[in-house]
Amino acid sequence: MNLSMVEFLLQQAWQSIRRNGLMSLATSSNMTVALIILSSFFLSTINLEHMADVEARKANITVDLEDDADPGDVEATLLGDMRVEETRYMSKDELLEDLAASFGRSAEAVQAGLQENPLPNAIIVAPGDPQDTEAIAETARNIEGVAEVRYREQITHQLLTLARGIKIAGVVAAVLMGAATLLIVSTTIRLTIYARRREVRVMQLVGATNWFIRLPFILEGAFHGVIGAAVSTIMVLASYSWVQAYVSEHLAFLELIYSARFAVLFGLGTLACGILFGVLGSVIGLHSYLKHV
Repeated sequence: MNLSMVEFLLQQAWQSIRRNGLMSLATSSNMTVALIILSSFFLSTINLEHMADVEARKANITVDLEDDADPGDVEATLLGDMRVEETRYMSKDELLEDLAASFGRSAEAVQAGLQENPLPNAIIVAPGDPQDTEAIAETARNIEGVAEVRYREQITHQLLTLARGIKIAGVVAAVLMGAATLLIVSTTIRLTIYARRREVRVMQLVGATNWFIRLPFILEGAFHGVIGAAVSTIMVLASYSWVQAYVSEHLAFLELIYSARFAVLFGLGTLACGILFGVLGSVIGLHSYLKHV
């Protein structure tokens, strides 16, 4: 296909869009609504998974040391495990201060009621991946000088199960919603093709191949995808920015994913989906129509 042919097809696509302004507006509007629903669902899913993962990462492992254990040796052994992200040594006095602070009291007041500090020295271990928490804990129990290993086993397991469930449900629902979006788009484009059936028939009568007939419609579908993606991205990101600001101010315990890089990637992903749905919708709609004419 030479440059003049590409230019001709682009001109044909643009003229068709201008001549059929109402149908073009309807197609772009349907694409926008479909992408808003799909992208809003995507944002909800990844944020639910992110929050479950963040909570799971807070479940650090506490390694209690024996009285005669060398903290440096134990910590070096733990850091030798590639699954461990970082470790932090805490003396029994520091642990007592943290415990007293959690009850709103001073360490001196708690110490006054005790003959001696009953807490052991400990090392706080942060796993690189929450999925490795149980395996790291089992390894730590076999290290010489370790008296006990503690972590919120049940809570961590439930959070990890929740995160996996959200991910699987998100993938399944995304496929279903993507198929529904494609169905809506292809049906709308099929109506556009039907409204221009005389134009298609004339092109067939003058000897145009099916692919030559398809290309302008495919370009139109890509155009509607770009328009729908641009409008939906602006609307969704504007709404999401407001929600993120509100949550940060009033619900600080919740952490939503938000950054300039995320916004750019989200916009590019929505644009890719819009073009894909527009092109596939045109191909499906035309295939169904041309097969019966």
